[in-house]
Amino acid sequence: MSVADHVDPIVYSPNIRERFGGVDCVLSAGDLDINYYEYIVTRLNKPLLFVFGNHNLAKFPFFRLNRGCNLSSIEPQIVFHSFGSKCIDGSVHFERGSNLIVAGLGGCRRYNNGYHQFTEFQMFFRVVSLFPLMLINRLFRGRWLDILLTHAAPAGIHDRMDACHRGFRVFLWFMRSFKPKYLIHGHVHLHDINGKRSSRYFNTTVINAYDHIVFNMENGMTDNSFVEYKADSDFSKARHKAWVESLKTLVNPKAGQLLSFHDIKDILKPESERHLRMQAVSIDKIVGSEDRYMDFSRHFFPKKEHLRQRWKNVDKAHLTDVILPPIKLLKLGEMYFVRDGNHRVSVALSQGLKTIDAEVVELGARIPIKTTATREEILKAVIEYERSSVLEQTGLARMIPVEAIVFTALGRWHELLNHIEGHKYFINMDISSEIPLEKAARSWFENLYSPIVRIIRAEKILARFPSRTEADLYIWTIKHWHCLKEKCSPDYPLNRAVSEFAAIHGRGFSSRWMKRIRKFFAAIK
Repeated sequence: MSVADHVDPIVYSPNIRERFGGVDCVLSAGDLDINYYEYIVTRLNKPLLFVFGNHNLAKFPFFRLNRGCNLSSIEPQIVFHSFGSKCIDGSVHFERGSNLIVAGLGGCRRYNNGYHQFTEFQMFFRVVSLFPLMLINRLFRGRWLDILLTHAAPAGIHDRMDACHRGFRVFLWFMRSFKPKYLIHGHVHLHDINGKRSSRYFNTTVINAYDHIVFNMENGMTDNSFVEYKADSDFSKARHKAWVESLKTLVNPKAGQLLSFHDIKDILKPESERHLRMQAVSIDKIVGSEDRYMDFSRHFFPKKEHLRQRWKNVDKAHLTDVILPPIKLLKLGEMYFVRDGNHRVSVALSQGLKTIDAEVVELGARIPIKTTATREEILKAVIEYERSSVLEQTGLARMIPVEAIVFTALGRWHELLNHIEGHKYFINMDISSEIPLEKAARSWFENLYSPIVRIIRAEKILARFPSRTEADLYIWTIKHWHCLKEKCSPDYPLNRAVSEFAAIHGRGFSSRWMKRIRKFFAAIK
């Protein structure tokens, strides 16, 4: 196992023996406190070899080579102070228990003339100083070394462009010449769970040991087995919960779905947009997604198997305290929709978190909507808003029995007003003076709307259109009737148009339930 740069809570925990008791040796690539090493050695009772980085150098003088030490000796005389670990910085060490030859080169590129920083030329001479010890291993053990343990990365492999984190070119020459099986380094922090941790250079595998990594000489690098198992188990549990939710909402599948942002946006029609500062958002207010609403359940449990690997990566970051970037949310009323970060929200909910950091864009909507509202409730609220607006502007409630007119779709009240205006226009064609809106509305209700509703009731057409109303069928029938009059004859009979519309577009009870039964068996699979 290797550690570097950050005290990992997975390692620094009471369960360290259960998680890592099977390792043979621990290597540290630097920038960690000596007391951390003491804890690891005490709990695991395994040898620990380390190099110093460019931070946490308070105890560095205790481990410096004795002044009279001959660098050509096989084991330089290191000053120990009962820390339970061994510094191999600038040395080569043979670990008998695991049969490993490990060379250590700590420090980083010189960037501010600080302690334990080196130029490329200085690091070259440090590498050359290892040659006598490596030669002895080559003669007596048949190989130069197995692992080169460094703090800085090789040039062009895992390093960065800033002066502090640039790698050493001499490490590339070393790998080409002496062919170590591994080069383990630290220094470059991996805050992104998708950041590259392992690379291949000729015969050497280069590994970034930030936080911790478990590997073996035969099978290569492996992620921590406990974290991998826990993340896989967490996903399986979350997906099972999504399956249970699908069964609970079998009668009404839409109740178990996330809201589609574009769907709700089309309903509410927001009129403004402003960017809010980054804030902690209550997760229970996140009710939908911009584009992944079919992949997760209403409570953001993953519904599909192809989400497993990415979900696990996010969960492993959570388990190992890796800081992820904030998610991006869209706000409509009191509801939030995920623009970027669906997997992070899903993991956060599965882990029992209450809030999550987010960058928020707020869209202004005229209609206040509760966070717990379903799509149907939002639709109903907007339809009621449209109804109130039309009645307030026109006074239709005093002219016709509007309580009998109920719509289930948006824009119908404005369309109904257009029908009345059109009816008024045709009446005015035969008289010289313009009739008032009230008279036109009553004429429309008595001579057009009511006859169509009577036909719908007489032929029981409404039963073929579940969840719809007589007013909905009136709108659709009028459109169908006008199409038939343009196509066939201006005198096309109204009752025939209504019957034909029902025959073409209607669907019965059985087809609706057959569709739900098919969904049930699909959920079981």
